[in-house]
Amino acid sequence: MSSEPPVPDELRERAEAVRAEAQATRSEAVAAQLADVPAEPGVRKPDPILAVDGVARRFGGLQAVCVDHLEIQRGAITSLIGPNGAGKSTFFNVVSGFDRPNAGTWSFDGRELAGLPAYRVSRLGLVRTFQLTKALMRLTALENLMLGAPEQRGERLRSSILRGLWRSQENGIRERADELLTRFNLAHMRDEYAGTMSGGQRKLLEMARALMTEPAMLMLDEPMAGVNPALTQSLLGHIRAMRDDGMTIVLVEHDMDVVMGISDWVVCFAAGEVIAEGRPQDIAANPAVIEAYLGAREDEEDAAHPHAARAAGSATAEVEPAGEPAGPAPVLCCEQLVAGYIPEVNILNGCDVEVRDGELVGIIGPNGAGKSTLIKAMFGLVPTRDGRVKLREEDVTHLRAHAMVPKGIGYVPQNDNVFSTLTVEENLQMGLYVRPHEFEERYEIVSELFPLLRDRRTQKCGSLSGGERQVVAMGRALMADPQVLLLDEPSAGLSPMMQDTVFEAIERINGAGVSILMVEQNASRCLEISDRAYVLDQGRNAYTGTGEELLNDPKVIELYLGTLARQR
Repeated sequence: MSSEPPVPDELRERAEAVRAEAQATRSEAVAAQLADVPAEPGVRKPDPILAVDGVARRFGGLQAVCVDHLEIQRGAITSLIGPNGAGKSTFFNVVSGFDRPNAGTWSFDGRELAGLPAYRVSRLGLVRTFQLTKALMRLTALENLMLGAPEQRGERLRSSILRGLWRSQENGIRERADELLTRFNLAHMRDEYAGTMSGGQRKLLEMARALMTEPAMLMLDEPMAGVNPALTQSLLGHIRAMRDDGMTIVLVEHDMDVVMGISDWVVCFAAGEVIAEGRPQDIAANPAVIEAYLGAREDEEDAAHPHAARAAGSATAEVEPAGEPAGPAPVLCCEQLVAGYIPEVNILNGCDVEVRDGELVGIIGPNGAGKSTLIKAMFGLVPTRDGRVKLREEDVTHLRAHAMVPKGIGYVPQNDNVFSTLTVEENLQMGLYVRPHEFEERYEIVSELFPLLRDRRTQKCGSLSGGERQVVAMGRALMADPQVLLLDEPSAGLSPMMQDTVFEAIERINGAGVSILMVEQNASRCLEISDRAYVLDQGRNAYTGTGEELLNDPKVIELYLGTLARQR
Protein backbone atom coordinates (compact mmCIF):
# COMPACT_ATOMS: atom_id res chain seq x y z
CA MET A 1 0.00 0.00 0.00
CA SER A 2 1.30 3.42 -0.91
CA SER A 3 2.01 5.84 1.88
CA GLU A 4 -0.34 8.71 2.56
CA PRO A 5 0.45 12.01 0.82
CA PRO A 6 2.42 14.39 3.02
CA VAL A 7 0.49 17.05 4.89
CA PRO A 8 1.10 20.74 4.02
CA ASP A 9 3.42 21.21 7.02
CA GLU A 10 5.61 18.39 5.78
CA LEU A 11 5.66 19.89 2.29
CA ARG A 12 6.75 23.22 3.70
CA GLU A 13 9.48 21.56 5.73
CA ARG A 14 10.73 19.70 2.67
CA ALA A 15 10.72 22.88 0.59
CA GLU A 16 12.63 24.74 3.29
CA ALA A 17 15.15 21.91 3.48
CA VAL A 18 15.65 22.01 -0.30
CA ARG A 19 16.13 25.78 -0.21
CA ALA A 20 18.56 25.53 2.68
CA GLU A 21 20.57 22.88 0.84
CA ALA A 22 20.68 24.98 -2.34
CA GLN A 23 21.71 28.04 -0.32
CA ALA A 24 24.49 26.11 1.41
CA THR A 25 25.69 24.76 -1.94
CA ARG A 26 25.78 28.21 -3.52
CA SER A 27 27.48 29.73 -0.47
CA GLU A 28 30.12 26.99 -0.48
CA ALA A 29 30.74 27.50 -4.20
CA VAL A 30 31.34 31.23 -3.77
CA ALA A 31 33.56 30.61 -0.75
CA ALA A 32 35.63 28.14 -2.78
CA GLN A 33 36.08 30.70 -5.58
CA LEU A 34 37.36 33.31 -3.13
CA ALA A 35 39.34 30.96 -0.89
CA ASP A 36 42.74 31.71 -2.40
CA VAL A 37 42.19 35.42 -3.09
CA PRO A 38 44.59 37.57 -0.99
CA ALA A 39 42.92 39.92 1.48
CA GLU A 40 44.36 43.19 0.18
CA PRO A 41 42.96 46.36 -1.45
CA GLY A 42 42.56 46.18 -5.23
CA VAL A 43 43.06 42.42 -5.41
CA ARG A 44 42.06 40.62 -8.63
CA LYS A 45 39.05 38.29 -8.46
CA PRO A 46 38.59 34.96 -10.28
CA ASP A 47 35.46 36.08 -12.18
CA PRO A 48 34.74 39.80 -11.76
CA ILE A 49 31.47 41.18 -13.07
CA LEU A 50 32.43 44.79 -12.24
CA ALA A 51 35.93 46.30 -12.56
CA VAL A 52 36.72 49.87 -11.51
CA ASP A 53 39.95 51.70 -12.40
CA GLY A 54 41.12 55.13 -11.25
CA VAL A 55 37.67 56.48 -10.40
CA ALA A 56 37.78 59.84 -8.62
CA ARG A 57 34.93 62.13 -7.59
CA ARG A 58 35.53 65.51 -6.02
CA PHE A 59 33.13 68.14 -4.74
CA GLY A 60 35.07 71.39 -4.75
CA GLY A 61 38.08 70.75 -2.54
CA LEU A 62 36.57 67.58 -1.05
CA GLN A 63 37.70 64.21 -2.39
CA ALA A 64 34.66 61.95 -2.00
CA VAL A 65 35.90 58.90 -3.96
CA CYS A 66 39.38 57.87 -5.10
CA VAL A 67 39.40 54.17 -6.04
CA ASP A 68 42.56 52.95 -7.74
CA HIS A 69 41.25 49.46 -8.57
CA LEU A 70 38.32 47.40 -7.33
CA GLU A 71 36.70 44.24 -8.63
CA ILE A 72 33.35 42.71 -7.63
CA GLN A 73 33.13 38.91 -7.82
CA ARG A 74 30.28 37.54 -9.95
CA GLY A 75 27.56 35.73 -8.00
CA ALA A 76 28.81 36.83 -4.56
CA ILE A 77 27.40 39.07 -1.84
CA THR A 78 29.91 41.91 -1.41
CA SER A 79 29.41 44.40 1.43
CA LEU A 80 30.83 47.92 1.38
CA ILE A 81 31.52 49.24 4.86
CA GLY A 82 33.14 52.34 6.31
CA PRO A 83 32.39 55.33 8.53
CA ASN A 84 30.05 58.17 7.59
CA GLY A 85 31.48 60.21 4.73
CA ALA A 86 33.74 57.37 3.55
CA GLY A 87 32.39 57.61 -0.01
CA LYS A 88 30.27 54.46 -0.20
CA SER A 89 27.05 56.02 -1.49
CA THR A 90 28.98 58.35 -3.82
CA PHE A 91 30.71 55.27 -5.25
CA PHE A 92 27.26 53.73 -5.80
CA ASN A 93 26.08 56.89 -7.55
CA VAL A 94 29.07 56.96 -9.89
CA VAL A 95 29.02 53.27 -10.84
CA SER A 96 25.25 53.24 -11.44
CA GLY A 97 25.32 56.35 -13.64
CA PHE A 98 23.60 58.75 -11.23
CA ASP A 99 26.73 60.86 -10.90
CA ARG A 100 29.70 61.63 -13.15
CA PRO A 101 33.24 61.20 -11.82
CA ASN A 102 36.12 63.59 -12.43
CA ALA A 103 38.28 60.71 -13.69
CA GLY A 104 38.34 56.95 -14.18
CA THR A 105 36.75 54.07 -16.06
CA TRP A 106 34.71 51.06 -15.07
CA SER A 107 33.23 48.09 -16.90
CA PHE A 108 30.30 45.81 -16.19
CA ASP A 109 30.29 42.31 -17.59
CA GLY A 110 32.96 43.36 -20.09
CA ARG A 111 31.22 46.54 -21.27
CA GLU A 112 32.49 50.05 -20.50
CA LEU A 113 29.98 52.09 -18.50
CA ALA A 114 31.81 55.42 -18.11
CA GLY A 115 29.63 58.23 -19.44
CA LEU A 116 26.42 56.17 -19.68
CA PRO A 117 23.33 57.63 -17.97
CA ALA A 118 21.58 55.65 -15.23
CA TYR A 119 18.73 54.36 -17.41
CA ARG A 120 21.15 52.81 -19.91
CA VAL A 121 23.22 51.27 -17.11
CA SER A 122 20.02 49.73 -15.72
CA ARG A 123 19.11 48.25 -19.11
CA LEU A 124 22.51 46.52 -19.19
CA GLY A 125 21.65 44.69 -15.96
CA LEU A 126 23.16 46.85 -13.18
CA VAL A 127 20.39 48.17 -10.94
CA ARG A 128 20.52 49.97 -7.61
CA THR A 129 18.17 50.93 -4.77
CA PHE A 130 18.40 53.96 -2.51
CA GLN A 131 18.86 54.45 1.21
CA LEU A 132 15.72 56.61 1.24
CA THR A 133 13.12 54.66 -0.68
CA LYS A 134 11.87 56.10 -3.97
CA ALA A 135 8.43 54.50 -4.02
CA LEU A 136 5.74 56.49 -5.84
CA MET A 137 3.37 57.16 -2.98
CA ARG A 138 0.21 57.75 -5.06
CA LEU A 139 0.56 54.55 -7.03
CA THR A 140 -0.42 51.13 -5.71
CA ALA A 141 2.16 48.50 -4.86
CA LEU A 142 1.28 46.67 -8.09
CA GLU A 143 1.62 49.84 -10.18
CA ASN A 144 5.00 50.61 -8.60
CA LEU A 145 6.30 47.21 -9.65
CA MET A 146 4.84 47.30 -13.15
CA LEU A 147 6.45 50.69 -13.70
CA GLY A 148 9.84 49.08 -13.13
CA ALA A 149 9.59 46.70 -16.08
CA PRO A 150 11.79 47.84 -19.00
CA GLU A 151 10.97 48.20 -22.73
CA GLN A 152 7.20 48.47 -22.36
CA ARG A 153 5.58 48.89 -25.78
CA GLY A 154 2.64 50.83 -24.40
CA GLU A 155 4.96 53.63 -23.26
CA ARG A 156 5.52 54.75 -26.86
CA LEU A 157 3.14 57.48 -27.98
CA ARG A 158 2.10 55.89 -31.28
CA SER A 159 1.58 52.38 -29.99
CA SER A 160 -0.15 53.47 -26.78
CA ILE A 161 -3.47 53.88 -28.61
CA LEU A 162 -3.23 50.40 -30.19
CA ARG A 163 -3.85 48.21 -27.18
CA GLY A 164 -3.51 45.01 -29.11
CA LEU A 165 0.20 45.72 -29.61
CA TRP A 166 1.01 45.70 -25.91
CA ARG A 167 -1.84 43.95 -24.07
CA SER A 168 -0.12 40.56 -23.89
CA GLN A 169 3.15 42.12 -22.72
CA GLU A 170 1.36 44.06 -19.99
CA ASN A 171 -0.40 40.89 -18.82
CA GLY A 172 3.00 39.20 -18.53
CA ILE A 173 4.37 42.18 -16.60
CA ARG A 174 1.39 42.05 -14.25
CA GLU A 175 1.93 38.32 -13.64
CA ARG A 176 5.61 38.94 -12.91
CA ALA A 177 4.71 41.76 -10.50
CA ASP A 178 2.20 39.55 -8.69
CA GLU A 179 4.82 36.82 -8.34
CA LEU A 180 7.24 39.27 -6.77
CA LEU A 181 4.61 40.72 -4.45
CA THR A 182 3.95 37.19 -3.22
CA ARG A 183 7.67 36.42 -2.92
CA PHE A 184 8.24 39.53 -0.80
CA ASN A 185 5.11 38.98 1.36
CA LEU A 186 3.37 42.04 -0.05
CA ALA A 187 0.46 40.36 -1.86
CA HIS A 188 -1.98 41.71 0.72
CA MET A 189 -0.83 45.25 -0.16
CA ARG A 190 -1.25 44.71 -3.93
CA ASP A 191 -3.91 47.37 -4.45
CA GLU A 192 -2.90 49.69 -1.60
CA TYR A 193 -1.13 52.99 -2.21
CA ALA A 194 2.59 52.89 -1.46
CA GLY A 195 2.08 55.93 0.78
CA THR A 196 0.10 53.77 3.21
CA MET A 197 2.90 51.22 3.60
CA SER A 198 5.39 51.15 6.47
CA GLY A 199 9.02 52.09 5.91
CA GLY A 200 10.05 48.45 5.97
CA GLN A 201 7.38 47.47 3.47
CA ARG A 202 8.57 50.21 1.12
CA LYS A 203 12.10 48.76 1.38
CA LEU A 204 10.69 45.40 0.24
CA LEU A 205 8.69 47.12 -2.50
CA GLU A 206 11.77 48.88 -3.87
CA MET A 207 13.77 45.67 -3.84
CA ALA A 208 10.96 43.87 -5.68
CA ARG A 209 10.69 46.68 -8.23
CA ALA A 210 14.42 46.40 -8.91
CA LEU A 211 13.93 42.71 -9.70
CA MET A 212 11.34 43.60 -12.38
CA THR A 213 14.33 44.48 -14.59
CA GLU A 214 15.83 41.00 -14.02
CA PRO A 215 19.26 42.46 -13.19
CA ALA A 216 22.54 40.59 -13.23
CA MET A 217 23.81 42.75 -10.37
CA LEU A 218 21.81 44.54 -7.68
CA MET A 219 23.30 47.34 -5.58
CA LEU A 220 21.50 47.96 -2.27
CA ASP A 221 22.22 51.19 -0.39
CA GLU A 222 21.66 50.55 3.34
CA PRO A 223 18.68 48.21 2.89
CA MET A 224 18.36 47.61 6.66
CA ALA A 225 18.32 51.31 7.68
CA GLY A 226 15.24 52.09 9.78
CA VAL A 227 13.92 48.51 9.54
CA ASN A 228 12.75 46.59 12.61
CA PRO A 229 14.65 43.40 13.59
CA ALA A 230 11.96 41.00 12.36
CA LEU A 231 11.82 42.60 8.92
CA THR A 232 15.62 42.73 8.81
CA GLN A 233 15.68 38.94 8.92
CA SER A 234 13.14 38.83 6.10
CA LEU A 235 15.26 41.18 3.98
CA LEU A 236 18.38 39.10 4.66
CA GLY A 237 16.53 36.01 3.53
CA HIS A 238 15.54 37.68 0.27
CA ILE A 239 19.11 38.87 -0.35
CA ARG A 240 20.49 35.36 0.16
CA ALA A 241 17.80 33.95 -2.11
CA MET A 242 18.75 36.38 -4.88
CA ARG A 243 22.40 35.35 -4.53
CA ASP A 244 21.37 31.71 -4.67
CA ASP A 245 19.53 32.44 -7.93
CA GLY A 246 22.88 33.54 -9.41
CA MET A 247 22.54 37.30 -8.94
CA THR A 248 25.50 39.44 -7.83
CA ILE A 249 24.69 41.55 -4.77
CA VAL A 250 26.59 44.62 -3.58
CA LEU A 251 25.31 46.35 -0.48
CA VAL A 252 26.28 49.28 1.67
CA GLU A 253 25.52 48.34 5.27
CA HIS A 254 26.41 49.80 8.67
CA ASP A 255 25.25 46.91 10.87
CA MET A 256 28.39 44.80 11.30
CA ASP A 257 26.48 41.79 12.57
CA VAL A 258 24.49 41.82 9.33
CA VAL A 259 27.69 42.22 7.30
CA MET A 260 29.38 39.34 9.11
CA GLY A 261 26.41 37.05 8.70
CA ILE A 262 25.61 37.57 5.04
CA SER A 263 28.77 38.62 3.18
CA ASP A 264 31.02 36.52 0.97
CA TRP A 265 33.45 39.44 0.64
CA VAL A 266 33.83 42.78 2.44
CA VAL A 267 35.33 46.05 1.15
CA CYS A 268 36.13 48.85 3.62
CA PHE A 269 36.16 52.48 2.46
CA ALA A 270 37.69 55.43 4.33
CA ALA A 271 38.11 58.98 3.05
CA GLY A 272 36.97 57.82 -0.38
CA GLU A 273 39.62 55.10 -0.71
CA VAL A 274 39.52 51.32 -0.40
CA ILE A 275 41.66 50.59 2.66
CA ALA A 276 40.85 46.90 3.16
CA GLU A 277 39.30 43.93 1.36
CA GLY A 278 38.76 40.34 2.32
CA ARG A 279 36.50 37.71 3.75
CA PRO A 280 34.64 38.79 6.92
CA GLN A 281 37.21 37.04 9.13
CA ASP A 282 40.01 38.89 7.33
CA ILE A 283 38.35 42.24 7.97
CA ALA A 284 37.88 41.31 11.64
CA ALA A 285 41.66 41.07 12.04
CA ASN A 286 42.49 44.25 10.10
CA PRO A 287 43.56 47.16 12.38
CA ALA A 288 43.00 49.67 9.56
CA VAL A 289 39.26 48.95 9.73
CA ILE A 290 39.07 49.71 13.44
CA GLU A 291 41.06 52.89 12.93
CA ALA A 292 38.71 53.91 10.10
CA TYR A 293 35.68 53.60 12.37
CA LEU A 294 37.13 54.93 15.61
CA GLY A 295 39.77 57.30 14.22
CA ALA A 296 43.47 57.45 14.94
CA ARG A 297 44.43 58.40 18.46
CA GLU A 298 46.77 61.27 19.20
CA ASP A 299 50.21 60.45 20.57
CA GLU A 300 49.95 62.89 23.46
CA GLU A 301 49.09 61.47 26.84
CA ASP A 302 45.44 61.91 27.65
CA ALA A 303 46.20 63.00 31.17
CA ALA A 304 47.85 66.14 29.84
CA HIS A 305 44.70 67.20 28.04
CA PRO A 306 42.87 70.09 29.74
CA HIS A 307 39.55 68.22 29.60
CA ALA A 308 40.87 65.10 31.32
CA ALA A 309 41.11 66.55 34.80
CA ARG A 310 37.82 68.42 34.46
CA ALA A 311 36.02 65.22 33.45
CA ALA A 312 37.61 62.91 36.01
CA GLY A 313 35.06 61.20 38.17
CA SER A 314 32.10 62.90 36.47
CA ALA A 315 30.50 59.67 35.21
CA THR A 316 30.83 55.94 35.09
CA ALA A 317 31.32 53.82 32.01
CA GLU A 318 27.95 52.13 32.37
CA VAL A 319 24.59 53.81 31.78
CA GLU A 320 23.06 54.83 35.07
CA PRO A 321 19.27 54.88 35.68
CA ALA A 322 17.75 58.29 35.03
CA GLY A 323 17.36 60.35 38.15
CA GLU A 324 17.88 63.80 39.60
CA PRO A 325 21.15 65.23 38.28
CA ALA A 326 23.83 66.12 40.78
CA GLY A 327 24.68 69.80 41.06
CA PRO A 328 23.07 72.61 39.03
CA ALA A 329 20.55 71.90 36.30
CA PRO A 330 22.01 71.20 32.85
CA VAL A 331 21.98 73.96 30.28
CA LEU A 332 20.41 71.56 27.75
CA CYS A 333 19.02 68.06 28.13
CA CYS A 334 16.61 65.57 26.64
CA GLU A 335 14.69 62.90 28.51
CA GLN A 336 13.44 59.65 26.95
CA LEU A 337 13.38 61.26 23.52
CA VAL A 338 11.59 59.37 20.74
CA ALA A 339 11.78 60.76 17.18
CA GLY A 340 11.94 59.76 13.52
CA TYR A 341 11.46 60.92 9.96
CA ILE A 342 8.98 58.37 8.55
CA PRO A 343 5.60 57.66 10.19
CA GLU A 344 5.70 54.59 12.46
CA VAL A 345 9.50 54.28 12.12
CA ASN A 346 11.39 55.59 15.15
CA ILE A 347 15.09 56.40 14.88
CA LEU A 348 15.39 57.47 18.52
CA ASN A 349 13.90 55.09 21.06
CA GLY A 350 14.23 56.87 24.39
CA CYS A 351 17.51 58.82 24.57
CA ASP A 352 18.72 60.72 27.65
CA VAL A 353 21.44 63.36 27.21
CA GLU A 354 22.50 66.37 29.26
CA VAL A 355 25.04 69.15 28.79
CA ARG A 356 26.17 71.30 31.71
CA ASP A 357 27.58 74.80 31.69
CA GLY A 358 31.02 74.88 30.09
CA GLU A 359 31.04 71.19 29.16
CA LEU A 360 32.09 69.63 25.88
CA VAL A 361 29.98 66.49 25.46
CA GLY A 362 30.45 64.03 22.62
CA ILE A 363 27.96 61.68 21.01
CA ILE A 364 29.44 58.68 19.23
CA GLY A 365 28.18 55.34 17.95
CA PRO A 366 28.06 53.16 14.85
CA ASN A 367 26.47 54.34 11.60
CA GLY A 368 22.70 54.43 11.90
CA ALA A 369 22.71 54.70 15.70
CA GLY A 370 20.66 57.92 15.60
CA LYS A 371 23.39 60.43 16.51
CA SER A 372 22.56 63.15 13.97
CA THR A 373 18.84 62.56 14.45
CA LEU A 374 19.30 63.20 18.17
CA ILE A 375 20.72 66.70 17.87
CA LYS A 376 18.34 67.53 15.01
CA ALA A 377 15.42 66.54 17.25
CA MET A 378 16.84 68.60 20.13
CA PHE A 379 17.11 71.58 17.76
CA GLY A 380 13.57 71.23 16.41
CA LEU A 381 14.48 69.93 12.94
CA VAL A 382 12.98 66.45 13.45
CA PRO A 383 9.55 66.04 15.06
CA THR A 384 9.59 64.38 18.48
CA ARG A 385 6.99 61.73 19.28
CA ASP A 386 7.67 61.34 22.99
CA GLY A 387 10.00 62.63 25.67
CA ARG A 388 11.15 66.16 26.50
CA VAL A 389 13.85 68.66 25.54
CA LYS A 390 14.70 71.30 28.15
CA LEU A 391 16.84 74.43 27.98
CA ARG A 392 17.67 75.23 31.58
CA GLU A 393 14.26 74.61 33.18
CA GLU A 394 12.19 75.60 30.12
CA ASP A 395 10.46 72.91 28.05
CA VAL A 396 11.37 73.55 24.39
CA THR A 397 10.36 70.13 23.06
CA HIS A 398 8.03 71.33 20.34
CA LEU A 399 9.73 74.57 19.36
CA ARG A 400 10.89 74.86 15.75
CA ALA A 401 14.52 75.56 14.91
CA HIS A 402 14.04 79.28 14.21
CA ALA A 403 12.64 79.70 17.72
CA MET A 404 15.57 77.86 19.31
CA VAL A 405 18.22 80.34 18.13
CA PRO A 406 16.93 83.40 20.07
CA LYS A 407 16.76 81.24 23.19
CA GLY A 408 20.47 80.49 22.99
CA ILE A 409 20.94 77.27 21.00
CA GLY A 410 23.25 77.28 18.00
CA TYR A 411 23.46 74.52 15.40
CA VAL A 412 26.01 73.67 12.71
CA PRO A 413 24.80 71.01 10.23
CA GLN A 414 27.06 68.40 8.69
CA ASN A 415 26.36 69.35 5.06
CA ASP A 416 25.60 72.58 3.21
CA ASN A 417 26.56 74.63 6.26
CA VAL A 418 27.72 77.79 4.45
CA PHE A 419 26.31 79.93 1.64
CA SER A 420 28.92 79.29 -1.03
CA THR A 421 28.04 82.32 -3.17
CA LEU A 422 28.26 84.73 -0.21
CA THR A 423 31.42 86.15 1.33
CA VAL A 424 32.63 85.23 4.81
CA GLU A 425 31.26 88.50 6.16
CA GLU A 426 27.86 87.95 4.52
CA ASN A 427 27.69 84.44 5.99
CA LEU A 428 28.38 85.88 9.44
CA GLN A 429 25.69 88.50 8.91
CA MET A 430 23.20 85.71 8.26
CA GLY A 431 23.99 84.40 11.74
CA LEU A 432 22.78 87.65 13.27
CA TYR A 433 20.06 88.43 10.76
CA VAL A 434 17.46 89.37 13.39
CA ARG A 435 19.87 91.68 15.31
CA PRO A 436 21.96 93.44 12.61
CA HIS A 437 22.78 96.38 14.89
CA GLU A 438 24.92 94.05 17.03
CA PHE A 439 26.99 92.74 14.12
CA GLU A 440 30.21 94.71 14.64
CA GLU A 441 30.32 93.93 18.35
CA ARG A 442 29.79 90.19 17.83
CA TYR A 443 32.10 90.16 14.81
CA GLU A 444 34.99 91.49 16.91
CA ILE A 445 34.44 88.78 19.54
CA VAL A 446 34.09 85.92 17.05
CA SER A 447 36.94 87.02 14.81
CA GLU A 448 39.15 87.24 17.88
CA LEU A 449 38.50 83.55 18.37
CA PHE A 450 39.06 82.81 14.66
CA PRO A 451 41.41 85.29 12.92
CA LEU A 452 40.60 83.47 9.66
CA LEU A 453 37.23 85.25 9.66
CA ARG A 454 39.01 88.60 9.57
CA ASP A 455 41.66 87.53 7.07
CA ARG A 456 39.08 86.12 4.62
CA ARG A 457 36.31 88.63 5.34
CA THR A 458 35.61 89.48 1.69
CA GLN A 459 36.32 86.04 0.19
CA LYS A 460 33.51 83.89 -1.23
CA CYS A 461 32.95 80.81 0.91
CA GLY A 462 32.80 78.57 -2.14
CA SER A 463 36.52 79.12 -2.64
CA LEU A 464 37.46 78.06 0.91
CA SER A 465 38.74 74.63 1.89
CA GLY A 466 36.48 72.21 3.76
CA GLY A 467 38.07 72.99 7.13
CA GLU A 468 37.84 76.74 6.54
CA ARG A 469 34.14 76.42 5.66
CA GLN A 470 33.57 74.57 8.95
CA VAL A 471 35.22 77.44 10.83
CA VAL A 472 32.94 79.93 9.02
CA ALA A 473 29.89 77.80 9.85
CA MET A 474 30.83 77.65 13.52
CA GLY A 475 31.58 81.37 13.52
CA ARG A 476 28.16 82.12 12.04
CA ALA A 477 26.47 80.07 14.79
CA LEU A 478 28.49 81.97 17.43
CA MET A 479 27.31 85.34 16.11
CA ALA A 480 24.02 84.87 17.97
CA ASP A 481 25.94 84.35 21.27
CA PRO A 482 24.52 80.89 22.05
CA GLN A 483 24.56 79.25 25.48
CA VAL A 484 25.11 75.85 23.86
CA LEU A 485 26.35 74.87 20.40
CA LEU A 486 25.25 71.69 18.59
CA LEU A 487 27.77 70.32 16.07
CA ASP A 488 26.87 67.58 13.60
CA GLU A 489 29.95 65.62 12.43
CA PRO A 490 32.24 68.66 12.09
CA SER A 491 35.22 66.63 10.79
CA ALA A 492 33.32 64.55 8.21
CA GLY A 493 35.08 64.38 4.85
CA LEU A 494 38.07 66.49 5.93
CA SER A 495 41.73 65.63 5.60
CA PRO A 496 43.64 64.84 8.85
CA MET A 497 45.25 68.31 8.78
CA MET A 498 41.89 70.02 8.33
CA GLN A 499 40.40 67.84 11.09
CA ASP A 500 43.11 69.16 13.43
CA THR A 501 42.10 72.71 12.50
CA VAL A 502 38.43 72.00 13.24
CA PHE A 503 39.04 70.24 16.56
CA GLU A 504 41.30 73.09 17.68
CA ALA A 505 38.51 75.54 16.77
CA ILE A 506 36.01 73.52 18.81
CA GLU A 507 38.29 73.60 21.83
CA ARG A 508 38.68 77.37 21.50
CA ILE A 509 34.89 77.81 21.40
CA ASN A 510 34.49 75.65 24.49
CA GLY A 511 37.34 77.47 26.21
CA ALA A 512 35.44 80.73 25.68
CA GLY A 513 32.65 79.35 27.88
CA VAL A 514 30.22 77.94 25.29
CA SER A 515 28.79 74.52 26.13
CA ILE A 516 29.07 72.09 23.21
CA LEU A 517 27.19 68.94 22.24
CA MET A 518 29.03 67.30 19.36
CA VAL A 519 28.17 64.33 17.15
CA GLU A 520 31.39 63.01 15.66
CA GLN A 521 32.42 60.09 13.43
CA ASN A 522 36.07 60.23 14.56
CA ALA A 523 35.38 58.62 17.92
CA SER A 524 38.95 58.71 19.20
CA ARG A 525 39.48 62.41 18.55
CA CYS A 526 36.04 63.22 19.91
CA LEU A 527 36.65 61.33 23.15
CA GLU A 528 40.11 62.87 23.57
CA ILE A 529 38.68 66.40 23.79
CA SER A 530 35.33 65.62 25.48
CA ASP A 531 34.56 66.02 29.17
CA ARG A 532 31.94 63.30 28.86
CA ALA A 533 30.40 61.31 26.04
CA TYR A 534 27.39 59.18 25.21
CA VAL A 535 27.56 56.09 23.03
CA LEU A 536 24.33 55.41 21.12
CA ASP A 537 23.16 52.16 19.57
CA GLN A 538 19.91 51.69 17.66
CA GLY A 539 18.50 54.95 18.98
CA ARG A 540 19.23 54.23 22.64
CA ASN A 541 21.92 55.03 25.19
CA ALA A 542 24.43 52.18 25.26
CA TYR A 543 27.21 53.63 27.44
CA THR A 544 28.19 56.93 28.99
CA GLY A 545 31.32 58.04 30.76
CA THR A 546 34.28 60.35 30.62
CA GLY A 547 36.11 60.60 27.34
CA GLU A 548 39.10 58.74 28.77
CA GLU A 549 36.99 55.89 30.15
CA LEU A 550 35.20 55.29 26.87
CA LEU A 551 38.37 55.71 24.84
CA ASN A 552 39.83 52.65 26.55
CA ASP A 553 36.66 50.57 26.83
CA PRO A 554 36.71 47.44 24.57
CA LYS A 555 32.91 47.37 24.65
CA VAL A 556 32.87 50.57 22.59
CA ILE A 557 34.97 48.92 19.87
CA GLU A 558 32.63 45.91 19.93
CA LEU A 559 29.62 48.18 19.55
CA TYR A 560 31.14 49.79 16.45
CA LEU A 561 32.25 46.56 14.81
CA GLY A 562 29.72 44.08 16.25
CA THR A 563 30.50 40.46 15.49
CA LEU A 564 33.71 41.49 13.75
CA ALA A 565 35.12 42.75 17.03
CA ARG A 566 34.17 39.57 18.86
CA GLN A 567 36.04 37.54 16.24
CA ARG A 568 39.28 39.41 16.92
